[in-house]
Order: sequence, then C-alpha cells, then structure tokens
Amino acid sequence: MSKRSKISSKDSNGLRKQQKMEEYTHKNVTKDLLDKKFIGWYGGCNTAWHALAAIRSGVDLTKYHTKRSPDEFFLKGLDAHVQKASTQACWDGICTFDPMGLYGSPPTMSATEACMEIPELMKNGLLVPDGKIVRDDLSINIQKCAVDYVWNLPMVAKKIGFDEKNMRETLSQFTKDPDVTDTSRNTYLPPLGGLTMYFFGDVTKLSDPETEVAVRVHDSCCGSDVFGTDICTCRPYLVFAIKGCVEVAQRGGVGIVVYFQKEGRGLGEVTKYRVYNARKNQQGGDKAENYFFQTENIAGIQDARFQQLMPDALRFLGIKRIDWLLSMSSEKYDAIVEAGIEVMQRVSIPEDYIPKNAHVEINAKIAAGYHADTEQKDDIYVKLRTLEMVRERCGEIFALAKANKTKHFKLDLTKLPGVVSYVCDMTRKNYPDLKVPYHSRWRHFNEGDLNDLMTGWKCDKVEKTRRMLDLATLSVLMDAGSGSEWKYIDRRGNEVRRSEGLAIATMDMFREGLFSSDVVYPCRVNAHGLKQLTFLQFCKGFQVDAKNPLVGAKGRWELLQRLADVMISQTQFFGEEISRPGNVVDYVLKESKDNTVSFRVLWKCIIEGLENIWPASASGVACMNLNPAGYTGQKRGDVWVYSPLKNLGKPGSDMIPFHKLSQWLAYSLLEPFQEVLDITFTDLNLLTGLAEYRNGGLFVDMGVLTLRDESITSEREFDVGSELIVEWRALTLCLLDVVGEQAAKALKKTPEEFPLACILQGGTWAAGRAVAAEKRSGGGPPIKVRTGGVVF
Repeated sequence: MSKRSKISSKDSNGLRKQQKMEEYTHKNVTKDLLDKKFIGWYGGCNTAWHALAAIRSGVDLTKYHTKRSPDEFFLKGLDAHVQKASTQACWDGICTFDPMGLYGSPPTMSATEACMEIPELMKNGLLVPDGKIVRDDLSINIQKCAVDYVWNLPMVAKKIGFDEKNMRETLSQFTKDPDVTDTSRNTYLPPLGGLTMYFFGDVTKLSDPETEVAVRVHDSCCGSDVFGTDICTCRPYLVFAIKGCVEVAQRGGVGIVVYFQKEGRGLGEVTKYRVYNARKNQQGGDKAENYFFQTENIAGIQDARFQQLMPDALRFLGIKRIDWLLSMSSEKYDAIVEAGIEVMQRVSIPEDYIPKNAHVEINAKIAAGYHADTEQKDDIYVKLRTLEMVRERCGEIFALAKANKTKHFKLDLTKLPGVVSYVCDMTRKNYPDLKVPYHSRWRHFNEGDLNDLMTGWKCDKVEKTRRMLDLATLSVLMDAGSGSEWKYIDRRGNEVRRSEGLAIATMDMFREGLFSSDVVYPCRVNAHGLKQLTFLQFCKGFQVDAKNPLVGAKGRWELLQRLADVMISQTQFFGEEISRPGNVVDYVLKESKDNTVSFRVLWKCIIEGLENIWPASASGVACMNLNPAGYTGQKRGDVWVYSPLKNLGKPGSDMIPFHKLSQWLAYSLLEPFQEVLDITFTDLNLLTGLAEYRNGGLFVDMGVLTLRDESITSEREFDVGSELIVEWRALTLCLLDVVGEQAAKALKKTPEEFPLACILQGGTWAAGRAVAAEKRSGGGPPIKVRTGGVVF
C-alpha cells in the first residue's frame, strides 16, 4: 500500500478529515483572508484564466476557492514541522505569504509528495541508490510545497525601505488597481507567480540544530531550466544544486530548493529575449563588460527583484543555519544573512557545469561582485600559491578575532600562557635533552623497521634520498584523518591507529613493492606502479573492510591515481623515463650552489608539481562536488573562502590559503636532503604551522578559542570548507606562531635553535592529542571535520 493510501485509510471518514481541515483553517491565519477583506484576486497571475474558464464552463469558480476535497490530506512531514512552536517562532517578519496558508480559507499553499527524474544525474554514477532518497531507477523521492503570494503591504514597505503611501500609489498605477491605495486593507494578493519549495530528506529534521542543511534559492529561467539553452547557467546550477541536496539528504540532512517565478530577474521573458538579442548583435559581439549595460539600456534597470523578501520561504521552514548555500548571488547571500540566517559555506557552480556560451554571464557576474570559489586572474592564483599569502590572509582573520569581530570563535589571549606552559612541559617530557627533531612524517614510522628497511638498500646517497622522498611523499598524501574506528596490525602484531597506523601501513606496502612497477627495485614509487594498484589491493594493504573502515578510502586511492598522472605530465620535476617523487632530488640539486638552496625551490616542486593531484570534484575536497579548479583550468588545492574578508574592489580578497598537506610534505622532505645529502635550505622561515585538528584542538580545548554558538557539540560535523572551519584553521595558524615564539623563549632557545618545526613536534601537536584524550573518550577533536580523506 502506498504512503498516500496509508494516510488516507487512517482518516477514511471524509467528514472527519474536513473537520480537521476546518480546525486548522481557524488557527493563526491572516484575518483579512478569512473576512475576504483583501486586495486583488485569488489565483494571482492565473486570475484572468479563471475568469475566462468560468464563462466557458458556466461554473462559479469563486465557490471552489475555499472548498476542500475529502481526498485532500496534509502532508505528514511538512504538517508536523509547520505545527512546531520552534518553527513558528521564526515567522515574525514574514510578509510575502501566509505561513498558515496550507490550512487557510482560501488555501494559499499546498503540498504533495513526488518523484523527480533529472536526466543529467541519472548517468555516470552521479546518483547512488539508497532505497530512501534515491530509488533503484535513480529517480529521487521528494516533497514539494507550492505558495501563492499574500503580501502584508505595510510590512513589505518597511522591509524594503519604501514609503508605504508612495508604494501603494505606484502599485496602483502599474497594475491599474485602485484598491491598492485603500489603507484600510493591508493584505494584497499580487498578480504574480508564486514559489515552490522542494524538500530532499525528512523536513522535520530542520528543527534539530545538528541537521546539515543545503539550500538553493533559484529564480525561474524557462529557456534554460526547461529547454536547455546555453546562454546562461540556470539549469546546470539547478541540477548541480539538486545533486548537492540529494547528497546532504543521504547523509541524514535536509536539502531544499526554493524555486521562484521571477523570469528574467523579474523583468519578464519578453524583456529578457530583447536583451539576449541585443547582446548577440551588438558591435564587437557578446562581452562580459556589456552584460548588464544591455539590460539597463532596454529595461531601464538591471534587476526588478527584491531579494530582501526572498528569505520569507526559509523563515517559514524555521531555518536558522545553512551549511551549503548553492548560490553565487551576493544579493541573495546578503538578504539571507540580514534575515538572521547563518551561512556556513557558499558553493559556486563548477566549471564543468558551465555551458560553452555561458562564460560571458559568469564572468560578468563575478566582476559585479558575485561570489566565486575561484578567481580567473592568474596573478591572484600565483599569489595564493605562496606561503607569504598564507600568513597574510590568516593574519587578517586573526586581526578580526582580536577586535572581537569574527563570526564563529571568540579569542581569549589571557589563556595563551597556559598553552605555552603546557607545550613546554610536553616538549620536556618527550625530549628531556631538548634535541627535538622536525615535525615530519618520519616521526610516525617505527624507527627500527625503518632502519632495517633502509639498511637493505645497496645504493648511493642520491638514490637513497630519492627512495626516502618516494616513501615520504606517498605516506604524507595518505595522512589525512583515518577516523576513530580504523586500526592497522603491523608486522609484529601490534595494533596501531591514526597517523602512525597510516604511516606504518604505507611503509609496509612500500616494502612489498605495491607502489612500484619494477620487480627488481620494489622499494620505489613510480607512476606505472600506482596506475597498476587496484582499489582492492589498496584496501587490502590498509587492512580496510566493513569492520575496519578507513575514512575516505576511495578518495585516497583516487588521489594516488591522480598522482601517477601528474608525475607523467610534470617531467621537469618527476623525470621523463621513470616518473617518481624521488626525482625531485635531481631538480633541487641542479638549483643548489655549494650545497645550499632556497626552500622556494622545493616548494615550487610541491605546489606547482603536485597541483593537479587535488580532486576536480566531490570525492575529495568537499562533499558538495566543490570544484577547486579555476576557470582557467588551474587547481588551487587547500584554499577556501571566508566571506567577511570580501572586498568588491579586490579580486580574491576572501580566499584563504592553508596548503596544510603540502606543507606537511615539505617538512617531511627536508630531512632526507639535510641528513643524507647535507643540503642547507635558506628561507625556512616561510613555512607556517599546520592548520589541522590536533593543533587547532589544543586552542579550543584550552579555552583560547571558544565557539560563539554554544549549542554546537563535538558530534556535529562540518565540511572542511565551512567558514567555521576556515576561521578555526586561520586562527590556529596565527596562534602557533605566537606559541612558537614564546615557547622557544621559555625553553631558553633562539628561534634558529628551536624553529617552528620543533615546536610543532615537541610540542603543540602532541599537546593537542594529549588534551583531547583527557577531555573526550577516544581522543577525538573538539570539532569534527568532514574531509574526504584528502585535506586534514
């Protein structure tokens, strides 16, 4: 029996059902609607059709505007959610529709279940059937709610900052409806198309502050949405957003698409087509710089929408936080934030979703201040690669924190001396002689096994260094958080977890030749060896199975496949005949003089040579298929957006680079050069602390950083691109600099004797792990981060 039949059978008595509807009809509805004291006509933009149909049929249709069918019922999930006090508490300020319109007389809202089929998503594995959200035939289960506008004219005027009298007179002039000027009537049914809300997942979960929420607010574009024309990105962005909403719903969250009937930015389709025609036929062709000019030239204005009114739909649902806002529009973002709804992360449309003729639109919108996860300008991209920019941009967020202007964390520097003291105590405990090595991957290997492995190498120092770089590179790239459930049983039968477990696993696989295609030299990593490595072999090597899950296992394996492709293409760094990470040794030696070389040379090998290992979509950096590739096809890696720093006159001003995994690799590659080849690196001061959860957790657990939102628990999970996580990482990085300087002084060491790499090892990372173990069972971080196994 279908869900609808089940609900109907529970309420089979038509009279009983009608009484239930009437009960709701008389609760919290707009009084003007009940008393028929409103301006305009029921049906909005369809009123004229109603009139003609009434003549043709000879039926008085107005009698049906309040009549209910005994077969109607209230959609179970939405009905329950709307009746909650917590939901209705967010209704103050709603002025464009009746929030009780589902139960009104006449009803101005209705809801139903549906099944959605999106052809673009029903191929190439873009949807994963789960039997709940996505069916086996790849159709999508949804609920949807249609809304007709019911304006409260005084409130509308106040919200958009207009004089009410002038607004009424102008509305009357444009609609030829004199009743609009009657100030005794405040309720107006405007001749406009309404909106539709599409729900993915259990809408009742929106009441739970732990629920992950994805939202797309989309204004209609018939040409693209329905007919697939390629001059704009409307349908592709909508499809991308639906995919994101599905993914969130499948993780137990709720996805919402709000579809507004605002064709052509509220100017209408006739005006829009005139603009398109002019753009295509103007002298010099269609150009981004003339995109808005032609609209204004033809319509007199660029946009007829009032985004201040748009958040009413979100407030109706009781939404207080959006984890994923799938919109580039600055006006929509500002309106949502001004409505008191927190936005954790904004997601731009990936480049591979942009139609070939839509780049003019995208470029024009970005130039006008629309949000973009990437920037087109090469000079911005080059700067974001540098370590100087890491400190500069994170420093801007630190300055906000010191001025108490950050969004998510409060900074208490009075607690910092306690952290410094704790770090010093931890350093003395771990290294009583204060001979602290660099914080690097080499600390995570079993020293005895590592020495046994290298003792068997019959080669010169250069080749030994190459092999060490092979091992370190691969092991670092696998060193994202493993999750609390995963463990590794080493060769001696010992159980090892987390970073150490990942390190020992990669060393064992390296020893067995799983990363090399050369049976004569198994202890190497080369491109062909990685290409031959199957996912099954990968899982076997890391001892992954249903009872021993490794977070992001598939993403890690895919990263190795991209590493193979990158090494084959980047021959200047990784060699031509045999492409391997260890060939970076030869590149650095060529640039050295008298065994001295700038660290910038090694950094170039990492940040440029490995840039294309970063995933182009979902399965790595972010769950929403966030594309870290610029519109020029470049990859930016561990660079994220922090909207409070957005400066419209400064492209890329809100982009925050961390390059955590790249710096972790840099720290790990330094040692073989220094210890085996006796190479001296200058400019090591460029390296920053590592913005990861152990260092960051130290400052949260010891009270230097406290969440402004006290309702956030350690069980709630955030994506790595969430602005809360970006803020946390930036503050962590700056605080590490301060702790490093003060700890070295407390240990009576100079910065040269005790660089940041030693502070981290001694140090902050160990202290972060220790304090986490004291505070939480299992020693997990104070804030959970979803990374896909590639970033943290």
